[in-house]
Amino acid sequence: MIRDERAFHIDQPDWISMCSKQIMFEAEVRDAWNTEGLESLKQQAQTRLRENGWNDVRPALSVTVRAWIMKASVDGGVRRQPQAAVQYYRRVLDLLEWGRTVWKDVPKSDRGVIFEDTFVTGVRGSYLRMFMNAYETDPGLNSKFPLEDLKEEAEDLLKETDRLSQNPPKEAVDPGFLSSFISYPAGIAHSMIGLYHVQMSKYGSDPVESRYSFMKAAAAYLEAATKYPEDDESHAWFLNCTLDCLRNGGVRIGDFNQVAIRLREAAPKMMKLWALSALAQCGRDQRIRENLDSAEDIMKRVAEGKLMLDDPTPFRS
Repeated sequence: MIRDERAFHIDQPDWISMCSKQIMFEAEVRDAWNTEGLESLKQQAQTRLRENGWNDVRPALSVTVRAWIMKASVDGGVRRQPQAAVQYYRRVLDLLEWGRTVWKDVPKSDRGVIFEDTFVTGVRGSYLRMFMNAYETDPGLNSKFPLEDLKEEAEDLLKETDRLSQNPPKEAVDPGFLSSFISYPAGIAHSMIGLYHVQMSKYGSDPVESRYSFMKAAAAYLEAATKYPEDDESHAWFLNCTLDCLRNGGVRIGDFNQVAIRLREAAPKMMKLWALSALAQCGRDQRIRENLDSAEDIMKRVAEGKLMLDDPTPFRS
């Protein structure tokens, strides 16, 4: 689920009930924490570590963290309650950052994988997506889920993924590991910065500033697209988001068309794996087709001499 939430699929009506029972079972076996407050949990973890050692505390913390992540995913996805999911993710990140600080010199074999850099970046990427969903339930400058917080979290995550990309894990990992825990979280972070600037363009009173916000959003979405393989729907989708922003920013037609060419090449590749994805069910292909048709029409008008490549991209009629 942390590696790629799109791989998560429920096809049984009693799945949530069965999942809850599984979580309760594993929590009981590992004596994990369930109802304790976060500060109480931290104190108890240190006490148990002194008394029982890492073989007791490591699996208990692991089950606790993973149970919270699962609850966040169910609340935010199946139950459509992203506000509650955000709170779970905040607890997870608080606990992970605390543990990474308190046990910074403890090897992974003792403290566990949940405190590793890559695990944390994966969780932070999921948190950003859920924060965005929560913002959409209460949009605006006075949202309970402030856009400034979203942008700050995204920028902090990018600093971490940049550091990890320059110093990747030394141990052997599977081919998708670096994508799931470094590249994709970076893509998420860039897309959230893009969202931030799009939203800022809506709430300003200066048209020039609004266009500037769209241009910054376009740059962020274009960077997000590069973090995914060319046959991944996120690559094509963020190129499409880039086109939306470039148009609203009044970019020259020549620059708009360059991104359209990339999207036209990416869209068929995407369909091999992602034709029936959740995003596809929400109108993805129609949105892409509208932009590609528009780009084709604009370039036809350029060929006819009605427009020039240096003209600002016209809005769709």
